[in-house]
Amino acid sequence: MSKHILITGINGLLSQNLVQEFSPDHTISGLDLNPGIFDPNQKIKVTQLDLRNTNELTKHIYATAPDVLIHTAAYTNVDGAEAERDLAFAVNAKIPGDLAKICRDLDIPMIHISTDYVFSGTNGPYNEADLCAPRGSYAESKYAGEQAALDSGARLAVIRPNVMYGHGRNLKSSFVDWLLKELAQGRPVNVVDDQYNNPTYARRLAMVTRQILDRQAWDVWHFGSKEVVSRYTFALICADIFGLPSGLINAISTVELNQKAPRPLRSGLICEKLKQELAIPILSIGEELALLKEEMHAS
Repeated sequence: MSKHILITGINGLLSQNLVQEFSPDHTISGLDLNPGIFDPNQKIKVTQLDLRNTNELTKHIYATAPDVLIHTAAYTNVDGAEAERDLAFAVNAKIPGDLAKICRDLDIPMIHISTDYVFSGTNGPYNEADLCAPRGSYAESKYAGEQAALDSGARLAVIRPNVMYGHGRNLKSSFVDWLLKELAQGRPVNVVDDQYNNPTYARRLAMVTRQILDRQAWDVWHFGSKEVVSRYTFALICADIFGLPSGLINAISTVELNQKAPRPLRSGLICEKLKQELAIPILSIGEELALLKEEMHAS
C-alpha cells in the first residue's frame, strides 16, 4: 500500500538514496533548509523549514499528515560542534525529541538516523546493547537526541551507521568522494591508519531502512559493512576497486591532524542482529564499493 513518507534533510546523501528507494511506490515529501534539488518529474515536494522552529514544524506535520517520518537531518560538523555546542544540541538533541513526540501524538512511526559516535570508540566494534559513552559535543548531542527519541513513547527505530559514503547530487564531499577525486588528479593524500570502522554505503542503508519500516522492526539497529578496518586500509580498497594509484595514499596518525574534537579510534558496528533477525545480508567493503562504482557509472 502506498504511503506518504516525510523525510527531514531531504537534500542530503542518505535522503537522496531514500528517495530512490521509496519513490517508485510511495509519495515522498521533504523538509530542508535549502530548496529541493529533485527533478520535476520526481514530484518530490520540498518545504524549506528550520526544524528548530517547533511551532512551524508541528503545524507542518499536522497539516501534511504523513504516514511515516524519517529523520536524517543533523548538525554534522564534528569539530565545529566544540565551538557551537548550543547549536549542535539544538539540532541533534532537541529536534529528534520534538519529532518523536509529534509522531507519538499522531501515531506515526519514525525512523531516526544516529551514529557510532554514541560510543567511546576505545574498544569497538560495538553491538546494539553495548554501553554508550559519547566523547565531544557532537557525539554527546547525537546521543542526547537518540535518547530523547527513544524515551518519547513513539513507534521508533534507531539506525546507527558509521563513515557513510555514497553517490548523489550537490553534496559535500564524503571521505570516498574526496579520496577518489584526489587520486584521479594524481595528488597524494594523507589518511589516518589508527581509526577503525566498517563504513556504511548509503544506497544499502536506504534499503535497510525500508526493510525495517516494512517489518515494523521498532528497535535499535547497527548497519555497516562486514569488515572493521582502518581508514587507511579502506582507502587502499577504494583505490583498488576504482583502479586508482594506491601509492599516493600515505598513512598518518590521528594525532597529526590536531583536530578539536576527539575521534573514536577503535569503533565499528556489529551488524549480526540485523542479519539474524531481519535476514539482511552484510556485504564486504569490496562488494559495496563495487556497487557504488556501478551506481556512479550508471548516473
